[in-house]
Amino acid sequence: MLTIRDIAAKAGVSVSTASRALNNNPRISLATRERIQALAEAEGYLPNYNAKNLTAGEANAVGVVFPTTERVVPENPFYIDLLRGINTQLMQRHYVLSVAISKTTDGLLDNVKSMVTQGKIKRFILLYAHPDDAITAYLRQYHLRFVTIGQPAADHPEDYFVDNDNLQAGIGGATYLLDQLQVKHPVFVESAHNWAYEQQRRQGYERVAANFNAEPLTCKLGELNRVRLFIKQHPEVDGIMATDDFNAIEFYRLMREQYPISHFPIVSFNQSLPAGMSDANLHSVDLFPEKMGSATVALLFSDRDPLETPTPGRIQIPYAIN
Repeated sequence: MLTIRDIAAKAGVSVSTASRALNNNPRISLATRERIQALAEAEGYLPNYNAKNLTAGEANAVGVVFPTTERVVPENPFYIDLLRGINTQLMQRHYVLSVAISKTTDGLLDNVKSMVTQGKIKRFILLYAHPDDAITAYLRQYHLRFVTIGQPAADHPEDYFVDNDNLQAGIGGATYLLDQLQVKHPVFVESAHNWAYEQQRRQGYERVAANFNAEPLTCKLGELNRVRLFIKQHPEVDGIMATDDFNAIEFYRLMREQYPISHFPIVSFNQSLPAGMSDANLHSVDLFPEKMGSATVALLFSDRDPLETPTPGRIQIPYAIN
């Protein structure tokens, strides 16, 4: 692999002159800069951005932190699209992503600490927002720059984040379920994690249910026998609104154990399921995760490239019901 010394030798200049020319330093004449840059391009020279950043005490990497969960989250297409948007923007900045993932908070925190102390990573993207989170507390303590996907807790309004308007998305999804799909007895299905975005979507659902004079039933997934009992006690349920596609299909599967149903109306989120995977009448709310990933990187580097946004430190991505 070519080094800066090789380029300097071929150009007949010192290493410092070659370096300044490749970095467009005005101390080097334009003619010399253009000659050395053309030589570097012809030779296929690639700058060592990592070495350059490490000189300033920062690796050219961004830590991407997944939520702790027993479910295989990285296989969820929603997260794949997020990572695609993140990686596209990082490549333009000559950065790479480094993933932190664990089933436990302690394991995740150890992973992040290692990224900071051994990997010299100073910028992080958290693919979640949760109150009393040990990771964000650690990042705040050491004044490391981070952005969460999802609105942080109210006691940390200074945190940067990218999110959808989950309350309005909940209202839009519930309206579609009760009005367009003409469901009379809906149930709202959420995970057992009590994520902030789930609470906001549930609030939107409850508002709409009240307007339609529908009982706002809610069921948390988790212990299977408890969920099966809930389904048995509510045979009137004729439609599902769920916080994501996987929660929707899990609840639908459990309903089918007890009732001979098909083409059941469902509104959920994330567009995570391949077409034809279920016989349900599934309508998924598109949250545009790739755009979320791109916006997150833009916000993360807004200390270098300032953004003009109506709400500094936060970006809101629209949604669409399909």
